[in-house]
Amino acid sequence: MWKYIILIMILFTFFGCDNRTTEPEILRWSWVQVYEDDVIIHEGKLDMNVDSTNVVRDLLDGSHITLNKYVNVYYPCDPTLGEDEIDRVYIILAEKENYFTRFYQCSYQDTIIIDVVNGLSPTFPGIICGTLFTSNHIPASNNFFDVLQDSNLVCAIETNEFGYFSNDSLIFGDYQIIEEEYYEELFFSDFIVTSFYDDYYVSIFEMCLKPNIYLYPTKKINLDISLSFTDEGKVTTSIPDYGTGWKNLQIDPSGMINDEYSYLFYESIHPDLYQYKQGWVIQQKDLESFFIQNLTETGFEGQEIIDFTDYWIPLLKDYSYYAIYPQYNEQLSKMTRLEFSTEPENLLRLIYSVEGREDDSLVLHKPIIPEFKREGFFVVEWGVSFRNNDLFSTSD
Repeated sequence: MWKYIILIMILFTFFGCDNRTTEPEILRWSWVQVYEDDVIIHEGKLDMNVDSTNVVRDLLDGSHITLNKYVNVYYPCDPTLGEDEIDRVYIILAEKENYFTRFYQCSYQDTIIIDVVNGLSPTFPGIICGTLFTSNHIPASNNFFDVLQDSNLVCAIETNEFGYFSNDSLIFGDYQIIEEEYYEELFFSDFIVTSFYDDYYVSIFEMCLKPNIYLYPTKKINLDISLSFTDEGKVTTSIPDYGTGWKNLQIDPSGMINDEYSYLFYESIHPDLYQYKQGWVIQQKDLESFFIQNLTETGFEGQEIIDFTDYWIPLLKDYSYYAIYPQYNEQLSKMTRLEFSTEPENLLRLIYSVEGREDDSLVLHKPIIPEFKREGFFVVEWGVSFRNNDLFSTSD
């Protein structure tokens, strides 16, 4: 008996603990395995190198598969929490001739499994096919696009859940492509077709719906406010009229604006740079109590919360569950910045990106709500953006 105990102790000392769960650097690794006819033809680690890399492996039928690796790193929404990442998503784009490029992803300590026989879909000979991706290598899934040439509509294409499309009316040529919702030149992407299959990268936009900006100076002030877009984007509607910015606003300490408005209203469109790793999944019947509690915990009060729930709760009724991704000051400043002629001492911005779902199977990291003080001259803003394809515009 003792000799077995001694042997176990020696082995434990020699090999140590499982390094997949103990060494800090390895904790951020993931793995990939590629199978052909139930035989592993490639396996390897996905390490912390964020640069894209590729691996080519020969297949039994004489063809080969190329594995392109990318990494998306996610940090806390609140910069006061430091620079430590909260998640790292490893992406593999598996390419094989005459097949659609297949997207795979996983997080820390997971393994991507690629089945080259059953996991890839063949393209259609003699028909223009492709996969549409966003700039961060995510498929532009379940979306509708218009293809134009010299400002004339050529055709419409629809992507499936993997971002695949095919269209028998397209021919080789130089085109532009745009999401059907955002039919303005500002939002076009080049769409150059030179082969029957290719991967294309397109701009995906989100509309920020009904943000309300509440202003509370310590004394009556005259104020100019503008919205600065860090990339393509613009204000689409506003009350009072935005023009080139809200100018010469008379703001009372009570929050009244020009003795007429209790908040500034606008809507805007901009590239989708939201975070989708932190959030909550809430059943539809619990939405009102959730938003009241969450808005309160974030720093909103009184009429600000009533305005939100009175407007949005009646509209959020089409799904059994809703995934709610909060976007705070730091995340929003990557797309749209609020600029003031007199800077507020405290600023709170919160846009909820909302996605309707039929179940609660989605697992999200619980957000850490940033600290905010309603002190001095402070400004608060809330709004909503819809991630589903049935996104709609609103009016005040």
